[in-house]
Amino acid sequence: MTLVSEPAALLRCAGIVKNFAAVQALRGVDFQIGRGRIHGLVGENGAGKSTLAKVIAGVHPPDSGTMLLEGAAVRFANASQALARRIVTVHQDVNLVQTMTVAENLLLNNEPTTGFGVLRKRAMRDTAMALLRQYEIDVRPGDVVASLPNDLKKMVQIIKAVHLAPKILLLDEPTSSLTDSEVRVALRVIRQLAAEGVGIVLISHYLNEIFEVCDDITVMRDGGVVAHRAVADTSMAEVVTAMVGRHVEIKRRGRTAPAGAPLLQVERLNVPGHLHDVSFTLHEGEVLGATGLAGSGLADLSRAVFGAAGAGVTGRVALSGQTVSPGDPARSLAAGIALLTNDRLREGILPDFTLVENICLPVLSRFAGAGGMLDRDGMVKTAERNMARLHVHAPGPFARARQLSGGNQQKVLFAKWLETHPKVFVMDEPTIGIDVGSKEEIRGIVDEIAAAGVGVLLVTTELEELVLLSDRVLIMFRGAIIGELAGDAVGREAILHASASGKVAP
Repeated sequence: MTLVSEPAALLRCAGIVKNFAAVQALRGVDFQIGRGRIHGLVGENGAGKSTLAKVIAGVHPPDSGTMLLEGAAVRFANASQALARRIVTVHQDVNLVQTMTVAENLLLNNEPTTGFGVLRKRAMRDTAMALLRQYEIDVRPGDVVASLPNDLKKMVQIIKAVHLAPKILLLDEPTSSLTDSEVRVALRVIRQLAAEGVGIVLISHYLNEIFEVCDDITVMRDGGVVAHRAVADTSMAEVVTAMVGRHVEIKRRGRTAPAGAPLLQVERLNVPGHLHDVSFTLHEGEVLGATGLAGSGLADLSRAVFGAAGAGVTGRVALSGQTVSPGDPARSLAAGIALLTNDRLREGILPDFTLVENICLPVLSRFAGAGGMLDRDGMVKTAERNMARLHVHAPGPFARARQLSGGNQQKVLFAKWLETHPKVFVMDEPTIGIDVGSKEEIRGIVDEIAAAGVGVLLVTTELEELVLLSDRVLIMFRGAIIGELAGDAVGREAILHASASGKVAP
């Protein structure tokens, strides 16, 4: 593909090739970043988007191809060299120093010091406070990053990048864990930077955001560029077709009523400071959605149901009439409750373990043989069966989870918990940061397990998933369930109105 010439281009990439062992991640990619333009880079998980961004950012050296930065050839040996040329990246995974404060992270390697090299802590705190206020981030400079929820960590990460005064800013799924109000702030910042002449690459699965803020769009598939055009000259349907190589028709689940008998009963569940008298019933074969805005208690619901919300939890969780301790995840799992968390890297997969090990870990006792030896052949067959069923794209069952794209890591998580044969499957943001094609496949998985009688609690802020998958939707507001929507009443506007107002329209 030949790129349209842009005289104001900051960076031009031509014929970029990158291989990882037997996997060809980039196949002769041409790409350019215009001065003062926002360039959307989209494609399914594994299409090569993040790899291209990491080549530009100096994380991975290309195997072949050229890069011109403001007309001069460049080749970065590491990320520091790219950063020195003011190429700044916000990676998909939060890479802040968890044990440091917000202020220390915001000004890391850019701290104010005296002439003797002593940190000016007051100036550091004041600068951080000014940044947080400017970008409407509700945290304090002295807060330790590890104590923050994922959405606020991501906002701190974005503001840290902006403070480095980038010439080129690479944003890899910057809004994937943000609330609606935080998304508005992030998009405003992106527009402001572009107006100041910064060249921006926005990698996102949220096509509505791409069409809202981007000037140009490039679609990647299987490591190559399959389309490149101005956003004004294309449509979302055309982009989706280019991404997946086929027409994707998104359909709502046909069933709009509970399919079976009561399965999971939650009664007066309380988590101090977070949940207040939460009660609901999940039926066999039902997909029960739950949603709410920041501060609604939604982030604590899935953990509380699974028994992982910490000390002080009160109330009753019962599965098929049998009480399950609300403070014991091991008993919850043994009873038949599975939890897919919203942080797959820190709480889900083991990145440096093989896919075989990740998928079989919760059911290792199944493979116990004589003398304490594991049935390795059985484990491999189990992993291969799941990989085929869930269409996991990987070099093989012995690949490390770290080698996979985010979408394929998520499928491995699904495989891991499906192997426990759950009666209730709690899914916390199951499609966050997932491409269109993978979302379609995950919806199919949800339909399949619900049809088999599994009760699904779908905890998510993604309205599309709620509308397409849920039989009913619980609305949370300030730690409590204030009502529900069911059947034809499950719609985007109704969910948004109820979440924001704290009232479900009659």
